[in-house]
Amino acid sequence: MKKLIIPALAGLLAATGLTTWAGEPTINPTGTWKWAAPTNPDGKTPNITFTLKLQGETLTGTVNKSNSTTTITNGVFKVDEVLFQTVREGISGKTTTTYSGILSGDTIKGNIEVDVDMAKVNAVSEWEAKRVKE
Repeated sequence: MKKLIIPALAGLLAATGLTTWAGEPTINPTGTWKWAAPTNPDGKTPNITFTLKLQGETLTGTVNKSNSTTTITNGVFKVDEVLFQTVREGISGKTTTTYSGILSGDTIKGNIEVDVDMAKVNAVSEWEAKRVKE
């Protein structure tokens, strides 16, 4: 009986692709993600898309808002934790937005911290993105 169970279990693990032999999750944030929450005061969901690519533990990509695209910097992904920044130069100074969250299934959920240098504004809010099925 043991001779049948071990190959069947190994086959199941290989087929699901969810577990390595070390037992660590092999989830991957690579792909397109669409802003899901929170909504704007008018109840509409912002039109924000994240394009993420994982290379080792380095997370790269872009954040697309309406008609502008910003490159992701300082991106890191470890086990299920997502962390990256975008930096924009504008009239009110340099705006650094830090996105941090936990990847679970097809959802990334966490916090955003926005720091505007010259305006001395620092705001933290929640965010959630859903994977776009391709």
